Amino acid sequence: MNRYTQAAWGTALFVAIACSSNSDDLAPVVGGGGASSKGGAGGRSATGKSGSGGNSEIDEAGSAGVGGASGEGGASGEGGSNQGTIVPITPGTCSETAVWADGTPLEGISTTANEQLLAITADELDMLFLRDNSAMRAHRASANLGFDEAVALEIADGYGVDAGAALSADGKTMVLLATTGQSFAAFTRSSRDAAFDTTADDSAFVGLNQRAVQTMQHYAAPVLAPDGKTFVFSAFTPEPEAGFPSGFSGVSMVYESVWSTNGWAMPESLSQNLFDGTSATRPLPSGLSSDSRTLFYVDEGTGKQMARFRDRPDAPLYTVVDLDQRTRAVPDVTCDRLYYSSGGDVLVSVE
Repeated sequence: MNRYTQAAWGTALFVAIACSSNSDDLAPVVGGGGASSKGGAGGRSATGKSGSGGNSEIDEAGSAGVGGASGEGGASGEGGSNQGTIVPITPGTCSETAVWADGTPLEGISTTANEQLLAITADELDMLFLRDNSAMRAHRASANLGFDEAVALEIADGYGVDAGAALSADGKTMVLLATTGQSFAAFTRSSRDAAFDTTADDSAFVGLNQRAVQTMQHYAAPVLAPDGKTFVFSAFTPEPEAGFPSGFSGVSMVYESVWSTNGWAMPESLSQNLFDGTSATRPLPSGLSSDSRTLFYVDEGTGKQMARFRDRPDAPLYTVVDLDQRTRAVPDVTCDRLYYSSGGDVLVSVE
């Protein structure tokens, strides 16, 4: 099948919350590494992740505990010496050594058409996806059931899903990017099975949107963390009509912004000196684990899905795992199920 090739995504285009459940009632497992009957490459088992990671539970306010913060070592008495504090590193929700089973097409989502995942909540109940390049939304009452019949996603004029889409943990807020590529906005709805209002609210993104204009960067691939505390996206230098100067290919980086009382704060780079890209080979985020210690993204240069890990939410993302063709991978809240696109289907894989 055709790989999703929207302009702002390259090879493919993320979001999450709550508790996952067993996959007994999903459609039969597809062999050949998760490729559907529609064919295409993808879904091969990754060699690097395991089930040793602990689960991060979401509390009633919708926020996950953030572990790993260190206390300051106390100073000794007179004549003594300072002693440091040993901070143990606890297992993350997602593990670096998990092996994912072959993917299973999602009931109610995967058809004979070409489907591509855009975003799914971590409780696995609400999804945004493309069907033959038309934006769709779907809901289900339980993660053990098939999705209800998908309906067309209503999108406000001046906005689109070419550069991705994000969902809040409760499925009631959607974040889209303006067609200018430089302005994020939120769209809300009254319930999880209702249509999104087409009135754009960019009040929480004022600082980020002004930054795009000031830096002349464009944005893509928005992802809301399951706990609602961080917002991740790609920012890149668009190629001018006359092309880049010789020896320069543009710069693309992944940024993370934290929630403040005034909206999303100025972002900091997650990829600098680790996995930056160019304007043609961007790292495009697709999902965050519930503890924000694992970032899933598409490497536009290789077309592969990657996962990067860190010891705590404010640490660098050093450890990297290749998930191959599991495009736009998004984990459930306990990271024992992985949703992704491959071969023109939306699939789920269990650890």
